[in-house]
Amino acid sequence: MEYSLTLNFVTSEGQKAAIRISDVKSEISQEQISALMDTIIEKDIFITSKGSLVSKASAQLVGKNTEKYDFK
Repeated sequence: MEYSLTLNFVTSEGQKAAIRISDVKSEISQEQISALMDTIIEKDIFITSKGSLVSKASAQLVGKNTEKYDFK
């Protein structure tokens, strides 16, 4: 199963912005996600049209199960 992580932030303009990370391990913990989001906010390296990322809003780990069928 493939997992992606969506990190939702509040911006300096009071709007929401999201960052999606693909191919995340399913074992990632809430503490690791929180630390990652804190680092992203602290380093202020992402530029958005909605302002700087200033606080955490939420995060979602989404699993995608793909079944492939081959027909000859």
